[in-house]
Amino acid sequence: MAPPAFWVWHRTSSLKPAETESLRQAGVRSLYWQAAECTWGGGTWRMVRISAPMPGTADLEIIPVFRIVPKSAFLGTPDAGKQFAKMVRRWSDGSAPPKEFQLDFDCPDRLLGDYARFLQAFSKGVSPARVSITALASWPRHPDFVKLANTVSLLAPMFYDLEADDPAEVKAGHFHPLADPAVARLIRLWADCPRPWLAGLPNFERLSVFETSSKLTGHLRGWSSDPVFFHPDLKPKPLGEGVTSFEITAPVELSGTRIPPGGILVHRTADATVLSNLAAEADHAGARGILYFALPGPGIVAAFSAAHLAHVAETPRPVLEIGNKGRLVLKNSGPTDIPTRRWELELTSDQTGAFQSASPGAFAEADIPGGLPAELAMTIVLRFAGLHVGESIVSGPLIKDAAGLTWRIRDLTEIQPLKTANSAR
Repeated sequence: MAPPAFWVWHRTSSLKPAETESLRQAGVRSLYWQAAECTWGGGTWRMVRISAPMPGTADLEIIPVFRIVPKSAFLGTPDAGKQFAKMVRRWSDGSAPPKEFQLDFDCPDRLLGDYARFLQAFSKGVSPARVSITALASWPRHPDFVKLANTVSLLAPMFYDLEADDPAEVKAGHFHPLADPAVARLIRLWADCPRPWLAGLPNFERLSVFETSSKLTGHLRGWSSDPVFFHPDLKPKPLGEGVTSFEITAPVELSGTRIPPGGILVHRTADATVLSNLAAEADHAGARGILYFALPGPGIVAAFSAAHLAHVAETPRPVLEIGNKGRLVLKNSGPTDIPTRRWELELTSDQTGAFQSASPGAFAEADIPGGLPAELAMTIVLRFAGLHVGESIVSGPLIKDAAGLTWRIRDLTEIQPLKTANSAR
């Protein structure tokens, strides 16, 4: 398969040099960048610009994506496609015209024939640029699918967020995972697609709040992992496939939202193993590659780095070093991320006197089993909630004597000796 590609959503800032370098190292060659939100009304199109044209590089193409608000009235207007092409061309006035435009529209299956006619007119209006579209996973079941597919150069079916959580299932403690093994059957439907296609898979995390009645209240924004996974009034219960529910033992406020006891808080991330299996299923079905939603960046709580998604079948190999003043440095030098969950780094000595404090530094928590003073302890546990490739966490000055110290990350690594570095940053 081709290297991974990414959707870039709700972002106005250009890529930073470090981002560009990480994409280069991961082999990423295509970004599908949200350009505008488009609405049809009163016989005309209205466009809200999200981002200006973004220049790519010799190795990285940036393809603008035009989101059409999911109202289908425009499909009944013969010149809507021609009008849309004119509006899209105006978006790139003053810049080199893109080589490809992508349209993002959740067309109901019953209207695929009408959408095909719209796309024919649009493609003619933006020629010689290529036209690609996002797609609903179920489209290949419709008799007009082949007609639709043949109007574009590439399709990107989205294999996530296909079903809402049913309140009865929520009450029973069951939630749809973001990367759902059940969508493999839908991926297989695309094996006979007459055009090239990319499998759209999830690369984000979601924190959802449900009322005591099990009805969805909404999804939180602006949250971070440590205050959730290590909140004293939130008791995590891993449910598998990237889903964790939290028992709320006292009123909790997260991202400006107050959640009472009895409410339900659910964290979901794309499970690394399931994501790898779905990518393999797409490869077997003939996908050209994987298109992930979304690229890590401003405003996006992304599940995995670009480096991880270029090596989804591998496992992380973290390194722990001791630096200056007895600080510990946990590094993830690759090839894959340590995903979001409650992790425990356990340090063990065969004698007392190895530790001089229990300062967690940038770790979420430090704990000494049995409540002993650090100087008398033979074990210290540091907790954290995940680490992407290239990231590191630095503790406070924990170590007095590193001789004979060993460490492991529970459920991830074997016991191994502690290495020594010249410094910690």
